[in-house]
Parts: sequence; C-alpha cells; structure tokens
Amino acid sequence: MHRLLLTSVVRPSPGARTQSPLASELFHSQITRAQGPFSLRQVVRCWALDYLAENVECPTVVLHYPSEEELSEELRRFQPTHVGINFVVPTFGEVERMSAIIRARAPDANIVLGGYGTVLPDELLAPLSDRICREEGIGFMRRELGERTDRPIVAPHAPIAAPRMLSLQPESVVGHLTAGLGCPNGCDFCATSQYFGRRYERFSLRGRDIYEGLLATRRRAERDGVEMSSFILIDEDFFLHEARAREFLDCVREGAEPMSLMGFGSIRGLSKFTAREIAEMGFELVWNGYEGKRAGYLKMRGRPLPEIYRGLRQMGCALLSSMIIGFPYQDTAIIREELDELLDLEPAMMQCLIQFAFPGTPLFTEAIAKDRHRARLRDGVDLRSFDGFSAHFEHPSFASPEALEAVQEEAYRTDFERLGPSPLRLARVWLEGHRNLRFDAAPGLRARAEVLRGRARQVLPSLRTMARFAPSGAVKESALALRRELIRETGSLSPSERALEAAGPTLYRLTEALSKSGLFEPPGSLRVLHRMPGAEESQHTKRVHGLQGALRHEPRHLLRALRSRLTFSGGSGAQPVLVPPSVLARSPVGREVPEDATDAVETHAS
Repeated sequence: MHRLLLTSVVRPSPGARTQSPLASELFHSQITRAQGPFSLRQVVRCWALDYLAENVECPTVVLHYPSEEELSEELRRFQPTHVGINFVVPTFGEVERMSAIIRARAPDANIVLGGYGTVLPDELLAPLSDRICREEGIGFMRRELGERTDRPIVAPHAPIAAPRMLSLQPESVVGHLTAGLGCPNGCDFCATSQYFGRRYERFSLRGRDIYEGLLATRRRAERDGVEMSSFILIDEDFFLHEARAREFLDCVREGAEPMSLMGFGSIRGLSKFTAREIAEMGFELVWNGYEGKRAGYLKMRGRPLPEIYRGLRQMGCALLSSMIIGFPYQDTAIIREELDELLDLEPAMMQCLIQFAFPGTPLFTEAIAKDRHRARLRDGVDLRSFDGFSAHFEHPSFASPEALEAVQEEAYRTDFERLGPSPLRLARVWLEGHRNLRFDAAPGLRARAEVLRGRARQVLPSLRTMARFAPSGAVKESALALRRELIRETGSLSPSERALEAAGPTLYRLTEALSKSGLFEPPGSLRVLHRMPGAEESQHTKRVHGLQGALRHEPRHLLRALRSRLTFSGGSGAQPVLVPPSVLARSPVGREVPEDATDAVETHAS
C-alpha cells in the first residue's frame, strides 16, 4: 500500500527572506503591503495539495507550512512511500533543505516535485527528486500511484480563515473551489499560461458543478459550526468561459441564495457580461489586469475601463487591479501618469509588479535572445528574486534596478495616501451596492443588498482609527465621511461596536508592535489527514485558523518562533540561490501554441 505525504515548503526561519511577495500571505505580501496595521492578514493554504489528497485513493497526509522539525517528525511517524513538494521558483532554496531532510529521514521514499517551480531545468531539480510533475497534477499522481485516471475530480473542503486587520480575527472562514487551471490568453510573461501550453484544464465542466461545489463546502462548514462568509473561486479568467459562467448565473438565480465571491476576470472576459449579471453571480471582488496602457495584451480589449469600473461599483463589486511597471516604453513620468489613471478609477485594491519573466515564458526567451538581463545578473540571478519586486532587465529609462524598485515603492505609497486602507475602499463599494440594490425587483439582488450592508457594517468600528492614523488629510476626511454615511444608512453603533471603536487606537499600536517583533507573524502549520484514523477531526473547519499563526490560539508556534530566533545563525534559507539565465533558459516548459489557441494570443507592443 502506498502512503503519500504532500507538503508545501517549510516555514522560513527568522532571518530568511520571510517577506517574500510570493510567501503564504497574498494580501499583505503583494497588495496591502504599504498599509501598515490596516493591511489585511490572511494565510492562503496550498490548495493544489488539498486537491491531490482528495483525488487519490491511498492514505495521505497534507502539511501546510510545516517547520523543519514538523516535517522530520511526520517522516518518522508516517513513513511515506512518496513525498510530494509543491513550490515556486523563489522557494527553491527551501526545497534543497527539504530534500536533504527527506533523504536522511525516509531514504526509501520517492520525492516528487510539482508546482510552478518546476519551470526550472532538470539539472537543478533532478538531484533533489525522483520524479518531476510538469502537468496537471491529479492525473500525474494517479498514474504514479498506479490508480485509475478516469475518475472525476472532486473538490476538497479546504477553507481558510477570513482576513484579519488590527489583530482582530473573525471566526468565519472563506471557502474555496478551483474551476480550472491555465489560461488561453497567452500573455508573454505568464507562467500559468505557458505551463499548460496556453490550454485551459477544466476541473468543473459545468456551471452547475461550480455552484454545487460551493454549496457543498459551505454545508460542511455549517455542520462544523462555522460560518463560511464568502468564497474564493480560482480560475485565471472565469468570465472568458461564457457558456459555463452563464449556467452558473442561472443556478444562482434559481437558488435565490446570494453568493459572496472573489474571482479573476480580464477586461475581455468581463465585457461579455453586464455589471448586473456579475452581481447576480455573487461577485464582490474581481481581480483584473490593468497592466500598462500600451502593453497590448488581448485580454485588455473590451468595454472602456471607466464604464466597467463604474458599473461594477454601482452593483457593490470592487476591483483588485494589477499594474505592471518596467515595460520598455515606460519612464517614471509615464508610470506615474498610468498610475494616476488607474487610481482615478478607484480600485479597492492595487497590485504593482515589476516586469520580469519566469523560465519557459516567451518573455524570458526574448530576454535571453536580446541579452536583456542586467550585466551583473548574467553570471547568476537570485532565484528568490523571481517575485515581481526585483528588476532583472536592462531598461532605457532606469540606469539601476534600485531606481525602478523605488518607483514601485512610490506606487504603493501613492495608492495608500490617495485612496486609503483597502477595507475603507471595500466598505464604500459595498455600501454603494447596498443603496442601489435594496429595492431591486430581483429577489436575489435584494438579498445581495443585505449581505453588502453587513459587509460594510463590519468596517464601521475601525473608521475612526483609520481617520486618526490616516496617511493623508483626504483619507481622513474619507473615513469620517463614510462613518457618517454608514450610521445614517444602517443605524447607530451597538455597544459592542462602540467598544471596538474605542479600542481601535490601542489595537493599531499593538498590531504595529507585533509586526515589528516578528514573533507572531504567520504562517502557522496545518496537518490534514485523508483515508486514515483521525481524518475527520483533522479536516474540521475550525482547525484552519491555526494557519494564521501564533496570534490565533496556537501557542506552540510562538514557542517555536522564540526558539528559532535564539538559535538561528543564517542557514541556507537566508542565502542567495544564484543561477545564470543561460541555465534557466534550458527550462523544459514552454510549448508551441496549439492551433485552437492562437486567436487568444497577441504579443505585447514594446
């Protein structure tokens, strides 16, 4: 009988590059990173591992963000025949350490590497592993274990804790479902698109599959006595698959039960639907690519941006907009001009990344062919810097990488100073949606209005603190104005809300101090069992709060953090991992564009 251990990379040791923008926290690492104590803190589990564990037949243990000590103990206790490690390029150094631990503790186990880190060439990965998965992982792992490959894919119950702010952790959780992998848009920088040869790998064939999967994970949370307040729907461009999305819309209308979704959609995909239809589906936050105005990607074609942003905001759907800087046509003035235009659209959240390229993408191939890598990187680029926060390429307008990186920092700071904390911006969108939909003729949209009212109300106790510690006078006035509007529209503060409001300044300073100490920083670990004793208890919804770290009733994480801080002496996780671009160019990923995908691809204009 096979025994499968699936694990993310180990938690970084104190002193390592713990704030990598590709760390376990999406919001705080990449999006709200400049917002201080108002930053949203939410650990995102490695859902690929949960999908694999749910869809094989042998006894399986999943470890999310274990320490090296926890990994060693699991190897001793479980004695797996196979160990699968999911990683990305910046965490290659952790994989090196983990491989050595596995070889020492479980020498007979087969090490299988998977995830987007496998865009790295075999000469780097083969010494650390027995097998490398560079395809959809469920079919691969079933073949590896000698199991049937024709069984349907089942979505796991894999929630995460709701985001916290000012050290206040909600009891509710966020559900998850992956509808598919890959993207046919074919942007030249995108590892996701190139990894699957610009093809889309469907997990959910129908819109009804998505709808019923979301309801199933919500019912499981309810049985565990936990509120599932919203969902994350993983799909690179959900709205691009119009027929399936419309079937999902029909299901939501028939069910008359409002959804609360975060998902991903390009301008091209969003333009296939009205703002009202997107609201009826239940989307409260959509992540879209703003990129650069002259980037020329096909996914950016569609209805005018002001029309899309305004329409969605009126329906209570906020935008998380991703901008890229460092295109060859950009200089500082152009970047600031494009940023101004984006901020005028009032996105609730903003991501700003520097143009770079993973091995296997057309952009990386072009960079090698045109010798675009900076001179000092040609002998070795640090793999930890493949994160969108480091400038790899020579640029006609930026003499040094530090100059472009400074503009990136300025962009995050400008976003915060002009528009304020993201919870403030989200609450304003949700209140606008409540106003516009509360008397709507459609029962589903009237129900949505009540959900949006509750969402906005949750931010109310923190608004005075946002005003007190605002980064600008405009943000202070915005916070106070929203407080007045919320009270006028939804009623006075309750006694508990007043208590929270009074505690706000103290919580702000406490959060600031805890963040500086680093002792309570996420992630914590999560151990989940499948098809073995204790599996049901390990999958209990409440246990996912442990991922939020020592601050969330996980005192053992604090003890480990203290011990690590006392003993850490700068191990390999803190050291650069230098590989020449010429070696990375030997990535086996990157395939010819299939004939049925060419209409979705357009090279960006340099």
